[in-house]
Amino acid sequence: MSENTAWPPANGLCSPTVPRKDAVFSFSHSLAIAAPASEVFEHVLHIADYEKWNTWVPVVKIVQQPSPEDDFSHMRKGTIMEFHVIMDAGKPSKTTTTGLLVTDISTPEQPTEYIDQETREKDGSYSADLNKVYRVSWKTHGGFASRGLRSERFHEIIARGENQCELRTWEVMGGFLAYTVKWMFQKTLDDKFELWCEDLKKYSEAKAGATV
Repeated sequence: MSENTAWPPANGLCSPTVPRKDAVFSFSHSLAIAAPASEVFEHVLHIADYEKWNTWVPVVKIVQQPSPEDDFSHMRKGTIMEFHVIMDAGKPSKTTTTGLLVTDISTPEQPTEYIDQETREKDGSYSADLNKVYRVSWKTHGGFASRGLRSERFHEIIARGENQCELRTWEVMGGFLAYTVKWMFQKTLDDKFELWCEDLKKYSEAKAGATV
């Protein structure tokens, strides 16, 4: 997708797990961050530090890493993990556990073709230039939810300068349970996505400022 094209696209977002034709609904958020893209990306991957900045998902537990990886502090492609999500800020001790599988990690140094070139160039969901984007995605995995709910979430952190980047994150849901999730939680999820981005921005800019 061209840098000058509006995001999110007017025809809706998509993912390999939930094609646009199967999507029940999606939610997204984007903002500018005054920090290097590589550092912001590291904060997303470094789940051991989520408690320092992530109000919505302060705890992430890695259940399994791809062999022979034994570092349980970071996401890797193939990581199986659990998000412990706070849906009601008034009840921070009450969490919902969601099983997830990391489907891809792409960086300018190690780009992947999880999203092929034709799709990147023609589908408005994705950034086309692999030399400027840091991308990670994960999908629902295991348990009852994965049998009735298909979803995949993306983060794209796009370099806009030495100490400037743009964060885009979105999730697309499909399957019969997605209708229930949409009815019960759409507004909450919209708000939580914005909260995640604002938390990440605040943390990243504070860390970047401390190293200047």
